[in-house]
Amino acid sequence: MKRFRILDANINRACEGIRVLEDISRFNFEDTVSTKELREMRHRVRKLFLPLDHKLLLARDSKKDIGKTISSNSDLDKKEDIKNLIFGNFKRVNEALRTIEEISKIVGEYNISKEIENLRFFSYEIEKNMSKNFKKILPKGIYGITGEKFANGRSNIECVKSMIDGGIKIIQYREKEKSIKEKIGEIIEIRNLCRENDVIFIVNDHVDIAILVDADGVHVGQDDMDIHHVRKLIGGNKIIGKSTHCLEDAEKAVLDGADYIGVGPIFKTTTKEKDPVGLGYLEEVVKNIDIPFVAIGGIKESNIEDVKRLGAASICLVSEIVGAENIEKKIKKLNEIID
Repeated sequence: MKRFRILDANINRACEGIRVLEDISRFNFEDTVSTKELREMRHRVRKLFLPLDHKLLLARDSKKDIGKTISSNSDLDKKEDIKNLIFGNFKRVNEALRTIEEISKIVGEYNISKEIENLRFFSYEIEKNMSKNFKKILPKGIYGITGEKFANGRSNIECVKSMIDGGIKIIQYREKEKSIKEKIGEIIEIRNLCRENDVIFIVNDHVDIAILVDADGVHVGQDDMDIHHVRKLIGGNKIIGKSTHCLEDAEKAVLDGADYIGVGPIFKTTTKEKDPVGLGYLEEVVKNIDIPFVAIGGIKESNIEDVKRLGAASICLVSEIVGAENIEKKIKKLNEIID
């Protein structure tokens, strides 16, 4: 009888968790696909055990459940936001389904255990799909990138603080000349600054460090790791950006699953040894590419209006910003031009 008590508790636990997720999917995300999948899963779990309802109810003893006292005296189930609520309930569902699967085997219900096993693996896929709702999107406006060698003696940290104070909503850490140890130290500090100020944080090139600090995404170049390899490492809810220099690069990046592309260098630049692609490539991207893009390379206060006029919604300036006498004032002036 105690085995059926375990089954009963975990069937309820699984279905309750699925219902929470179903309602979030339905009302918060208005996600038809996930809502339908969760609803069907919940009903399937209940229907599998309809023939055992009598035994399950007889085995139930909620008044004597020692877990009730343990739970009421604990705050381990505390949730801070919708993201924690979702992932907490998926863990609840997955663990409950595993218990149901194993206990079903020893009460003579092996066929049911195999169906529950399939549902458990299906729940992993739904979790993966729902996690995409938390992927941040590329904000319009100025895209900030670090560049200490152009910063007139200021550190990357100082520049990032000024960029954030100036209202920039996405910052990429790009540093080619420091040791990995130095980079990690700076990246952790900048990650914390961005998180505290609700600024998207992207790490250039270093997928491993992006994972280490839980960055919002990573940006890779044409000679770096392929996008599908990056995606396997960082997951579906992180941003992947890809540098492109021609329409063929851009189209491949879209097919490979990039979330946005860098378009450039538009003009001659001192930050990269690459011939400029010109405004012509920017025009091609505007006409042919559907994913977000960032115009980059040699863009200054004197030519940013031309870039904006062609349709660039996100524009990156490196030396023009970090090398400014007053970064916040420079950002304000640039925003006045492009807004």
